[in-house]
Amino acid sequence: MTAIKVYLDEDVHTYIAQALRLRGWEALTTEEAEQRGADDPDQLLFATRQGYTILTYNINDYPRLHYDIVSRGEVHTGIIVGTREDPRRSIRALLNLLSLLSAEAIKGQLIYLNNWA
Repeated sequence: MTAIKVYLDEDVHTYIAQALRLRGWEALTTEEAEQRGADDPDQLLFATRQGYTILTYNINDYPRLHYDIVSRGEVHTGIIVGTREDPRRSIRALLNLLSLLSAEAIKGQLIYLNNWA
């Protein structure tokens, strides 16, 4: 069972990466990856190529990207869609998700973080 590595889309608070790292999880921000300004398909492609599951607040585009990929018979390394409402709640939900799922289990999945709170 391989641990999920989290890639934060540029709309996600960067301190979430810090919170994950403090708890032993691997996290990478778009700025650290020098991907700031890349469009959503490129962000997802980068995450997939690097073996990261992407965490985003972009509820409008990423679900559509997920279904486009699935309809083409392709696979990504996972998409987690959260909200900006309460970052502490998001961190708790994300830690819960990371402790229960593996990289293998999340592959190709679209997950709404609020369901893990």
